[in-house]
Amino acid sequence: MHLIHYHKLLLLFLLSGMLMLSSCGTTPQSKFYTLEAMQASTAVPASKNRQNEMHVGIGPIQLAEYLNRTQIVTRSDDAEVSLAETHRWAEPIHDNFARILAENLSNLMHTDKVSLYPSRNWKDIDYQVLVSIWQFDASKQGEAILVANWSLRGKGGSELLAMKKSAFSTELEPEASYPDMVRALSKTVELLSREIAAVIASEQGH
Repeated sequence: MHLIHYHKLLLLFLLSGMLMLSSCGTTPQSKFYTLEAMQASTAVPASKNRQNEMHVGIGPIQLAEYLNRTQIVTRSDDAEVSLAETHRWAEPIHDNFARILAENLSNLMHTDKVSLYPSRNWKDIDYQVLVSIWQFDASKQGEAILVANWSLRGKGGSELLAMKKSAFSTELEPEASYPDMVRALSKTVELLSREIAAVIASEQGH
């Protein structure tokens, strides 16, 4: 009897140990995020002369290589960057950025004719927006930053109309959450979108 009782205790001990090891080895569940487009109600149209007639092409969009990953990137005060293993983009950030920029410009310019590169309708575009993203990250010390070099081309992309380096930042609370960081990064895309829309509007007035 004592031997049987000993074997039962040993079995329970082994099972308990296995459960503890299993619990310790569990990987935290990842959370996924997307950038948000600006609200259409806040978009003041940059032009009222060609509503739903202007055709805007978005792309190509180029990313700095350190951003070309699924993990959300954060930055410390120095040159160090961190990758959030459990906080990730729900789609390639290259595609997400292009789509949100296109949606913002559609709202701002009041046109439904927005194409993402590459597109079979590319030869028909009035304006092409090309963007090279140099920095697009957030700091837990208090800001989200977008630095990009962008250009605007006309005549189906054959004529350079404007070229500019732009930098935008949005304040964050210290130790901000990842949802707050994503919302702040989305705001920087909105600021870039408004700048591009204003340049397109000025070109229309020529």
